Amino acid sequence: MILLISPYQNANDCAAQIQGATHEEVKTVDTIRTGLAALRVHEFTLVVADENLLECSLESAEALVQRMGSAIPVFLDMACMKPARITRFVQLAMQRRELQYKSAREAAVAELRSELKSELTGLLIGSELTMKMANLPPTVTEKLSLVLDSAKRIRAALEK
Repeated sequence: MILLISPYQNANDCAAQIQGATHEEVKTVDTIRTGLAALRVHEFTLVVADENLLECSLESAEALVQRMGSAIPVFLDMACMKPARITRFVQLAMQRRELQYKSAREAAVAELRSELKSELTGLLIGSELTMKMANLPPTVTEKLSLVLDSAKRIRAALEK
């Protein structure tokens, strides 16, 4: 859901265009105070606020930013912009967020893969060295062989 904070008459038109372009519900409020109340009740992906409102009350602006959580802030001078242009800024902010999430996911997967490969290498080396030891009971050799096969399958899956 997107929160639109604007005191202007075109706010509803703007909300309709944003909703049509993003396919996300848009909640419109006309003051920072009602925006803060909405942020207490709902989780928003994006908060679009008129920067003129923010300039009127710096304390309220700080409270708004603190209350947003993970929502993307988009501050615009909505008095000078047409709804189509505001919608374009919102779309760009959402695209940027998606790219950031994708990049963060890819980095997390790469780090996890690296950690798993490191642990797996230790497991493989330890198992192979233990298998080369003399006088191992056949049951231990059999169990280590199963562990080694599993580790090799996991390594093959990680390298894909």
